[in-house]
Amino acid sequence: MHTIPNRLSTRAFVHAMLCAALSMIPLVAVASKESPSPNAFEWVESVPEGTSYGLPDTARTAPTWLSMVRGAKDHIDIAAFYLSNPPGAGLAPVIDALVAQGKKGVRINILVDSSFMHESQPAVDTLKDAPGITVRQMPVKDMTGGVLHVKFMEVDGRDVFVGSQNWDWRAIQHIHEVGARISDPRIGATFQAEFDHLWHLAGNPADARLASPLVPPPSFEPVTELAPVVIDGAGQPSTVFPAFSPDALQPAWLTSEAPTLALLLGQARKSIRLQVMTLSAFKDFGPKGYWGLLDAALRDAAARGVKVQVIVADWALRGQDLAYLQSLAVLPGIEIRYSTVPQATSGPIPYARVEHAKYVMVDDELAFVGTGNWSWSYFESTVDASLFIHGPLARPLGRIFDADWNGPYVKPLKSHN
Repeated sequence: MHTIPNRLSTRAFVHAMLCAALSMIPLVAVASKESPSPNAFEWVESVPEGTSYGLPDTARTAPTWLSMVRGAKDHIDIAAFYLSNPPGAGLAPVIDALVAQGKKGVRINILVDSSFMHESQPAVDTLKDAPGITVRQMPVKDMTGGVLHVKFMEVDGRDVFVGSQNWDWRAIQHIHEVGARISDPRIGATFQAEFDHLWHLAGNPADARLASPLVPPPSFEPVTELAPVVIDGAGQPSTVFPAFSPDALQPAWLTSEAPTLALLLGQARKSIRLQVMTLSAFKDFGPKGYWGLLDAALRDAAARGVKVQVIVADWALRGQDLAYLQSLAVLPGIEIRYSTVPQATSGPIPYARVEHAKYVMVDDELAFVGTGNWSWSYFESTVDASLFIHGPLARPLGRIFDADWNGPYVKPLKSHN
Protein backbone atom coordinates (compact mmCIF):
# COMPACT_ATOMS: atom_id res chain seq x y z
CA MET A 1 0.00 0.00 0.00
CA HIS A 2 1.24 3.47 -0.85
CA THR A 3 1.78 6.02 1.87
CA ILE A 4 -0.64 8.93 2.35
CA PRO A 5 1.82 11.45 0.88
CA ASN A 6 1.97 9.39 -2.33
CA ARG A 7 -1.80 9.28 -2.54
CA LEU A 8 -2.09 12.99 -1.96
CA SER A 9 0.59 13.68 -4.57
CA THR A 10 -1.36 11.63 -7.07
CA ARG A 11 -4.51 13.51 -6.25
CA ALA A 12 -2.74 16.84 -6.64
CA PHE A 13 -1.34 15.73 -10.00
CA VAL A 14 -4.75 14.66 -11.28
CA HIS A 15 -6.27 17.93 -10.14
CA ALA A 16 -3.50 19.90 -11.83
CA MET A 17 -4.18 18.11 -15.09
CA LEU A 18 -7.90 18.81 -14.68
CA CYS A 19 -7.24 22.50 -14.02
CA ALA A 20 -5.08 22.69 -17.11
CA ALA A 21 -7.87 21.19 -19.19
CA LEU A 22 -10.43 23.56 -17.70
CA SER A 23 -8.29 26.65 -18.12
CA MET A 24 -9.58 27.10 -21.66
CA ILE A 25 -13.22 27.41 -20.56
CA PRO A 26 -14.96 29.63 -17.99
CA LEU A 27 -14.97 28.26 -14.45
CA VAL A 28 -18.15 26.37 -13.51
CA ALA A 29 -19.39 26.64 -17.08
CA VAL A 30 -20.23 22.93 -16.98
CA ALA A 31 -23.98 23.04 -16.34
CA SER A 32 -25.96 20.67 -14.19
CA LYS A 33 -28.63 18.65 -15.94
CA GLU A 34 -31.31 19.66 -13.46
CA SER A 35 -33.59 22.66 -13.86
CA PRO A 36 -32.79 25.93 -12.10
CA SER A 37 -34.24 26.35 -8.61
CA PRO A 38 -36.04 29.67 -7.94
CA ASN A 39 -35.19 31.91 -4.97
CA ALA A 40 -32.65 29.48 -3.56
CA PHE A 41 -29.64 31.72 -2.86
CA GLU A 42 -29.03 34.82 -0.76
CA TRP A 43 -26.04 36.75 0.52
CA VAL A 44 -25.83 37.28 4.28
CA GLU A 45 -23.90 39.95 6.20
CA SER A 46 -23.15 40.57 9.85
CA VAL A 47 -23.00 44.28 10.65
CA PRO A 48 -21.01 45.63 13.62
CA GLU A 49 -23.29 47.67 15.86
CA GLY A 50 -22.91 51.42 15.46
CA THR A 51 -21.36 51.25 11.97
CA SER A 52 -22.52 51.87 8.41
CA TYR A 53 -21.57 48.37 7.21
CA GLY A 54 -24.06 46.20 5.39
CA LEU A 55 -26.06 46.58 2.21
CA PRO A 56 -29.74 47.26 2.93
CA ASP A 57 -30.82 44.43 0.62
CA THR A 58 -28.61 41.68 2.09
CA ALA A 59 -29.91 39.37 4.79
CA ARG A 60 -28.47 39.45 8.30
CA THR A 61 -26.87 36.51 10.07
CA ALA A 62 -29.01 36.01 13.19
CA PRO A 63 -32.39 36.12 11.40
CA THR A 64 -31.03 33.81 8.70
CA TRP A 65 -29.83 31.24 11.20
CA LEU A 66 -33.10 31.51 13.13
CA SER A 67 -35.08 30.88 9.96
CA MET A 68 -33.03 27.82 9.13
CA VAL A 69 -33.21 26.37 12.65
CA ARG A 70 -36.94 26.97 13.04
CA GLY A 71 -37.61 25.46 9.63
CA ALA A 72 -35.91 22.15 10.45
CA LYS A 73 -38.09 19.03 10.40
CA ASP A 74 -35.56 16.20 10.69
CA HIS A 75 -32.02 17.28 11.57
CA ILE A 76 -29.58 20.16 11.93
CA ASP A 77 -25.82 19.69 11.44
CA ILE A 78 -23.50 22.48 12.57
CA ALA A 79 -19.73 22.45 12.01
CA ALA A 80 -18.23 25.35 13.94
CA PHE A 81 -14.78 26.41 15.04
CA TYR A 82 -16.21 27.15 18.47
CA LEU A 83 -19.37 28.28 20.30
CA SER A 84 -19.41 31.44 22.40
CA ASN A 85 -22.40 33.25 23.83
CA PRO A 86 -22.56 34.94 27.24
CA PRO A 87 -26.07 35.10 28.74
CA GLY A 88 -28.28 37.46 26.80
CA ALA A 89 -25.78 38.05 23.96
CA GLY A 90 -26.61 38.10 20.25
CA LEU A 91 -26.47 34.34 19.65
CA ALA A 92 -28.94 33.56 22.46
CA PRO A 93 -32.09 33.45 20.27
CA VAL A 94 -30.42 30.94 17.95
CA ILE A 95 -29.24 28.76 20.85
CA ASP A 96 -32.74 28.90 22.36
CA ALA A 97 -34.23 27.89 19.00
CA LEU A 98 -31.87 24.89 18.81
CA VAL A 99 -32.95 23.77 22.27
CA ALA A 100 -36.62 24.18 21.32
CA GLN A 101 -36.17 22.15 18.14
CA GLY A 102 -34.35 19.41 20.03
CA LYS A 103 -37.32 19.13 22.38
CA LYS A 104 -39.58 18.69 19.33
CA GLY A 105 -37.56 15.70 18.13
CA VAL A 106 -35.25 17.38 15.62
CA ARG A 107 -31.84 15.66 15.74
CA ILE A 108 -29.11 18.27 16.25
CA ASN A 109 -25.40 17.48 15.88
CA ILE A 110 -22.81 20.16 16.66
CA LEU A 111 -19.14 19.64 15.81
CA VAL A 112 -16.53 21.95 17.37
CA ASP A 113 -12.74 22.09 17.45
CA SER A 114 -11.17 20.39 20.47
CA SER A 115 -8.28 22.82 20.82
CA PHE A 116 -10.71 25.74 21.27
CA MET A 117 -12.86 24.13 23.95
CA HIS A 118 -11.80 26.87 26.35
CA GLU A 119 -13.99 29.13 24.21
CA SER A 120 -16.77 26.59 23.65
CA GLN A 121 -17.08 24.95 27.07
CA PRO A 122 -19.54 27.40 28.72
CA ALA A 123 -21.93 27.21 25.74
CA VAL A 124 -21.48 23.44 25.46
CA ASP A 125 -22.26 23.04 29.16
CA THR A 126 -25.61 24.78 28.65
CA LEU A 127 -26.48 22.26 25.92
CA LYS A 128 -25.18 19.01 27.43
CA ASP A 129 -28.52 18.03 28.97
CA ALA A 130 -30.70 19.39 26.17
CA PRO A 131 -32.72 16.64 24.48
CA GLY A 132 -31.86 15.87 20.88
CA ILE A 133 -28.55 17.77 20.89
CA THR A 134 -25.19 16.03 20.61
CA VAL A 135 -21.88 17.92 20.70
CA ARG A 136 -18.68 16.29 19.51
CA GLN A 137 -15.11 17.62 19.50
CA MET A 138 -12.79 17.11 16.54
CA PRO A 139 -9.04 16.98 17.36
CA VAL A 140 -7.80 18.36 14.05
CA LYS A 141 -4.54 19.49 15.66
CA ASP A 142 -3.66 15.84 16.29
CA MET A 143 -4.56 14.93 12.71
CA THR A 144 -2.92 17.65 10.62
CA GLY A 145 -1.65 20.29 13.03
CA GLY A 146 -4.55 22.59 12.13
CA VAL A 147 -7.99 23.30 13.55
CA LEU A 148 -11.64 22.81 12.63
CA HIS A 149 -11.96 26.36 11.29
CA VAL A 150 -15.02 25.69 9.13
CA LYS A 151 -18.37 27.40 9.74
CA PHE A 152 -21.39 25.83 8.07
CA MET A 153 -24.88 24.66 8.94
CA GLU A 154 -26.88 22.10 6.99
CA VAL A 155 -30.60 21.53 7.63
CA ASP A 156 -32.63 18.52 6.47
CA GLY A 157 -30.24 17.88 3.57
CA ARG A 158 -31.62 20.86 1.67
CA ASP A 159 -30.71 24.16 3.34
CA VAL A 160 -27.09 25.27 3.82
CA PHE A 161 -25.28 28.27 5.24
CA VAL A 162 -21.54 28.76 4.77
CA GLY A 163 -19.46 31.85 5.45
CA SER A 164 -16.98 33.66 7.68
CA GLN A 165 -19.38 33.82 10.65
CA ASN A 166 -18.21 31.88 13.70
CA TRP A 167 -20.90 30.69 16.10
CA ASP A 168 -19.99 33.56 18.35
CA TRP A 169 -22.06 36.46 19.68
CA ARG A 170 -19.37 38.82 18.40
CA ALA A 171 -19.94 37.54 14.85
CA ILE A 172 -23.55 38.62 15.23
CA GLN A 173 -23.03 42.01 16.89
CA HIS A 174 -19.47 43.28 16.48
CA ILE A 175 -17.75 41.85 13.38
CA HIS A 176 -18.28 42.39 9.66
CA GLU A 177 -18.94 38.97 8.14
CA VAL A 178 -20.09 37.67 4.77
CA GLY A 179 -21.72 34.33 4.04
CA ALA A 180 -24.33 32.73 1.82
CA ARG A 181 -27.46 30.65 2.28
CA ILE A 182 -28.40 28.21 -0.44
CA SER A 183 -31.40 25.91 -0.62
CA ASP A 184 -30.85 22.99 -2.96
CA PRO A 185 -31.15 19.25 -2.33
CA ARG A 186 -27.83 18.27 -3.98
CA ILE A 187 -25.93 21.05 -2.21
CA GLY A 188 -27.60 19.99 1.03
CA ALA A 189 -26.75 16.34 0.49
CA THR A 190 -23.13 17.23 -0.32
CA PHE A 191 -22.69 19.25 2.87
CA GLN A 192 -24.46 16.52 4.83
CA ALA A 193 -22.01 13.96 3.45
CA GLU A 194 -19.11 16.26 4.37
CA PHE A 195 -20.48 16.71 7.88
CA ASP A 196 -21.00 12.96 8.31
CA HIS A 197 -17.38 12.42 7.22
CA LEU A 198 -16.03 14.97 9.72
CA TRP A 199 -18.35 13.63 12.45
CA HIS A 200 -16.96 10.15 11.88
CA LEU A 201 -13.35 11.37 12.08
CA ALA A 202 -14.14 13.24 15.29
CA GLY A 203 -15.45 10.02 16.84
CA ASN A 204 -12.71 7.87 15.30
CA PRO A 205 -9.56 10.05 15.14
CA ALA A 206 -7.34 7.10 14.28
CA ASP A 207 -9.13 6.84 10.93
CA ALA A 208 -7.52 10.14 9.93
CA ARG A 209 -4.25 8.23 9.70
CA LEU A 210 -5.82 6.28 6.87
CA ALA A 211 -6.30 8.07 3.59
CA SER A 212 -9.48 10.12 3.83
CA PRO A 213 -9.24 10.79 0.06
CA LEU A 214 -10.04 7.09 -0.43
CA VAL A 215 -13.45 7.33 1.29
CA PRO A 216 -15.96 5.72 -1.11
CA PRO A 217 -18.26 8.13 -2.97
CA PRO A 218 -21.86 8.55 -1.78
CA SER A 219 -24.86 7.04 -3.52
CA PHE A 220 -25.84 10.41 -5.03
CA GLU A 221 -23.88 12.70 -7.37
CA PRO A 222 -22.10 15.22 -5.10
CA VAL A 223 -21.90 18.83 -6.22
CA THR A 224 -18.43 19.57 -7.59
CA GLU A 225 -16.67 21.89 -10.03
CA LEU A 226 -17.56 19.45 -12.84
CA ALA A 227 -21.11 18.87 -11.61
CA PRO A 228 -22.39 22.16 -10.16
CA VAL A 229 -25.99 23.01 -9.41
CA VAL A 230 -27.91 25.58 -11.42
CA ILE A 231 -29.69 28.23 -9.34
CA ASP A 232 -32.07 30.76 -10.83
CA GLY A 233 -31.70 34.39 -9.81
CA ALA A 234 -33.25 37.51 -11.34
CA GLY A 235 -34.54 35.32 -14.13
CA GLN A 236 -31.06 34.15 -15.13
CA PRO A 237 -29.21 30.96 -14.16
CA SER A 238 -26.02 30.82 -12.10
CA THR A 239 -23.91 27.79 -11.26
CA VAL A 240 -22.73 27.01 -7.75
CA PHE A 241 -20.49 24.35 -6.23
CA PRO A 242 -18.71 23.89 -2.86
CA ALA A 243 -15.06 23.17 -2.16
CA PHE A 244 -13.26 21.93 0.95
CA SER A 245 -9.89 21.82 2.71
CA PRO A 246 -7.52 20.22 3.55
CA ASP A 247 -6.90 17.47 1.01
CA ALA A 248 -5.43 15.24 3.72
CA LEU A 249 -8.81 14.97 5.45
CA GLN A 250 -11.20 15.27 2.51
CA PRO A 251 -12.64 12.57 0.25
CA ALA A 252 -11.33 12.75 -3.31
CA TRP A 253 -14.86 13.14 -4.71
CA LEU A 254 -15.13 16.63 -3.20
CA THR A 255 -13.59 19.68 -4.88
CA SER A 256 -10.32 20.91 -3.40
CA GLU A 257 -10.31 24.60 -2.42
CA ALA A 258 -6.83 26.00 -3.08
CA PRO A 259 -6.19 24.85 -6.69
CA THR A 260 -9.75 25.75 -7.68
CA LEU A 261 -9.36 29.20 -6.18
CA ALA A 262 -6.08 29.69 -8.04
CA LEU A 263 -7.87 28.69 -11.23
CA LEU A 264 -10.59 31.25 -10.51
CA LEU A 265 -8.00 34.03 -10.12
CA GLY A 266 -6.27 32.83 -13.27
CA GLN A 267 -9.41 33.50 -15.30
CA ALA A 268 -9.58 37.18 -14.36
CA ARG A 269 -9.46 39.49 -17.37
CA LYS A 270 -10.51 42.85 -15.92
CA SER A 271 -10.76 42.92 -12.15
CA ILE A 272 -10.19 41.07 -8.89
CA ARG A 273 -11.83 42.44 -5.74
CA LEU A 274 -10.62 40.57 -2.67
CA GLN A 275 -11.51 41.02 0.97
CA VAL A 276 -9.99 38.78 3.62
CA MET A 277 -8.92 39.25 7.21
CA THR A 278 -5.32 38.14 6.58
CA LEU A 279 -3.41 37.48 3.36
CA SER A 280 0.12 36.10 3.26
CA ALA A 281 2.45 33.86 1.29
CA PHE A 282 4.46 33.08 4.43
CA LYS A 283 3.53 29.71 5.88
CA ASP A 284 1.82 30.04 9.23
CA PHE A 285 0.89 27.72 12.11
CA GLY A 286 3.15 24.98 10.81
CA PRO A 287 6.35 24.53 8.83
CA LYS A 288 8.07 27.75 7.89
CA GLY A 289 8.55 28.70 4.27
CA TYR A 290 6.87 30.27 1.27
CA TRP A 291 3.48 29.26 -0.16
CA GLY A 292 3.15 30.70 -3.60
CA LEU A 293 -0.06 29.30 -5.06
CA LEU A 294 -2.42 32.25 -4.52
CA ASP A 295 0.38 34.81 -4.38
CA ALA A 296 1.52 33.83 -7.87
CA ALA A 297 -2.07 33.95 -9.15
CA LEU A 298 -2.52 37.53 -7.88
CA ARG A 299 0.84 38.72 -9.25
CA ASP A 300 0.20 37.04 -12.58
CA ALA A 301 -3.22 38.70 -12.82
CA ALA A 302 -1.66 42.13 -12.26
CA ALA A 303 0.99 41.38 -14.87
CA ARG A 304 -1.81 40.61 -17.35
CA GLY A 305 -3.30 44.04 -16.74
CA VAL A 306 -6.03 42.95 -14.32
CA LYS A 307 -6.97 45.59 -11.73
CA VAL A 308 -6.46 43.98 -8.32
CA GLN A 309 -8.03 45.57 -5.24
CA VAL A 310 -7.47 44.04 -1.80
CA ILE A 311 -8.95 44.88 1.60
CA VAL A 312 -7.38 43.28 4.67
CA ALA A 313 -8.14 43.85 8.34
CA ASP A 314 -5.86 46.01 10.44
CA TRP A 315 -5.10 42.79 12.34
CA ALA A 316 -3.11 41.68 9.25
CA LEU A 317 -0.57 44.50 9.57
CA ARG A 318 1.91 42.63 11.70
CA GLY A 319 5.50 41.47 11.22
CA GLN A 320 6.26 39.49 8.11
CA ASP A 321 2.63 39.57 6.97
CA LEU A 322 2.85 43.36 6.69
CA ALA A 323 6.10 43.02 4.75
CA TYR A 324 4.40 40.59 2.39
CA LEU A 325 1.47 42.94 1.76
CA GLN A 326 3.91 45.77 1.07
CA SER A 327 5.74 43.58 -1.44
CA LEU A 328 2.45 42.89 -3.20
CA ALA A 329 1.37 46.53 -3.18
CA VAL A 330 4.46 47.76 -5.05
CA LEU A 331 3.30 46.00 -8.21
CA PRO A 332 1.53 48.11 -10.83
CA GLY A 333 -2.16 47.26 -10.88
CA ILE A 334 -2.40 46.09 -7.26
CA GLU A 335 -3.88 48.39 -4.62
CA ILE A 336 -4.19 47.31 -1.00
CA ARG A 337 -6.24 48.99 1.70
CA TYR A 338 -6.80 48.04 5.31
CA SER A 339 -9.91 48.42 7.42
CA THR A 340 -10.26 49.55 11.02
CA VAL A 341 -13.67 48.99 12.59
CA PRO A 342 -14.40 51.65 15.23
CA GLN A 343 -14.68 50.48 18.81
CA ALA A 344 -18.11 49.82 20.28
CA THR A 345 -19.66 52.62 22.29
CA SER A 346 -19.60 50.26 25.28
CA GLY A 347 -15.81 50.06 25.08
CA PRO A 348 -13.18 47.61 23.76
CA ILE A 349 -14.35 44.03 23.10
CA PRO A 350 -11.66 41.33 22.84
CA TYR A 351 -11.47 39.54 19.47
CA ALA A 352 -14.09 41.78 17.89
CA ARG A 353 -14.65 44.98 15.90
CA VAL A 354 -12.85 43.66 12.85
CA GLU A 355 -13.40 42.85 9.16
CA HIS A 356 -13.54 39.04 9.16
CA ALA A 357 -15.06 38.39 5.69
CA LYS A 358 -13.29 36.06 3.25
CA TYR A 359 -14.39 36.41 -0.37
CA VAL A 360 -13.28 37.42 -3.85
CA MET A 361 -15.10 38.75 -6.91
CA VAL A 362 -13.64 38.25 -10.40
CA ASP A 363 -14.85 40.21 -13.44
CA ASP A 364 -18.32 40.77 -11.93
CA GLU A 365 -19.26 37.18 -12.80
CA LEU A 366 -17.17 34.76 -10.74
CA ALA A 367 -17.15 34.70 -6.94
CA PHE A 368 -15.77 32.75 -4.01
CA VAL A 369 -16.92 32.98 -0.39
CA GLY A 370 -15.17 30.91 2.23
CA THR A 371 -14.44 30.25 5.88
CA GLY A 372 -10.63 30.47 5.87
CA ASN A 373 -8.09 33.25 5.63
CA TRP A 374 -5.74 33.29 2.67
CA SER A 375 -2.56 31.66 3.87
CA TRP A 376 -1.02 28.20 3.86
CA SER A 377 -2.49 26.64 6.99
CA TYR A 378 -6.10 27.49 6.11
CA PHE A 379 -5.88 25.42 2.95
CA GLU A 380 -3.33 22.75 3.82
CA SER A 381 -3.87 21.77 7.48
CA THR A 382 -7.14 23.36 8.59
CA VAL A 383 -10.72 22.23 7.87
CA ASP A 384 -12.50 24.91 5.83
CA ALA A 385 -15.27 25.17 3.24
CA SER A 386 -16.42 27.54 0.52
CA LEU A 387 -18.82 28.19 -2.34
CA PHE A 388 -17.90 29.13 -5.92
CA ILE A 389 -20.55 31.06 -7.86
CA HIS A 390 -20.66 31.89 -11.58
CA GLY A 391 -23.37 34.20 -12.90
CA PRO A 392 -25.64 37.03 -11.78
CA LEU A 393 -26.02 35.65 -8.26
CA ALA A 394 -22.38 36.62 -7.69
CA ARG A 395 -22.86 40.32 -8.43
CA PRO A 396 -24.08 41.54 -5.01
CA LEU A 397 -20.69 40.49 -3.65
CA GLY A 398 -19.12 43.20 -5.80
CA ARG A 399 -21.47 45.78 -4.26
CA ILE A 400 -20.51 44.60 -0.76
CA PHE A 401 -16.86 45.10 -1.67
CA ASP A 402 -17.39 48.51 -3.24
CA ALA A 403 -19.30 49.72 -0.18
CA ASP A 404 -16.30 48.82 1.97
CA TRP A 405 -13.67 50.07 -0.49
CA ASN A 406 -15.35 53.48 -0.70
CA GLY A 407 -16.54 53.54 2.90
CA PRO A 408 -15.23 55.38 5.96
CA TYR A 409 -13.28 52.53 7.53
CA VAL A 410 -10.54 51.78 4.99
CA LYS A 411 -7.20 53.47 4.38
CA PRO A 412 -4.42 52.87 1.83
CA LEU A 413 -1.77 50.44 3.02
CA LYS A 414 0.92 53.06 2.40
CA SER A 415 -0.66 55.26 5.09
CA HIS A 416 0.10 52.65 7.75
CA ASN A 417 3.08 53.55 9.94
